[in-house]
Amino acid sequence: MQRFFATDAVTYEAVRLSLDSAWGHPKPGALTCIEPAATAPRDASGLVLLGVYSEFCEFQAARDALSQLLAGGAVDEITEAEYFGRISRAGYPTT
Repeated sequence: MQRFFATDAVTYEAVRLSLDSAWGHPKPGALTCIEPAATAPRDASGLVLLGVYSEFCEFQAARDALSQLLAGGAVDEITEAEYFGRISRAGYPTT
């Protein structure tokens, strides 16, 4: 199962770098925990879109960050259909 999210590039990068630090990235076999914002998919309005396995969201550092970001409105959880629809409209391949 997967979960899907949308956020602005600044928030996305802050979370990515925070998780990288918590998990010791870069390290052999893993340069970063998620795609950098510069190359991550975006929707037509420029929001960064992220799809991850649900297990990713259960790691302590990710769970803590995600609960705060969702509660504060900095990140929106979206459906799988919304994720693929928004990627498609922005011109990213969906397969």
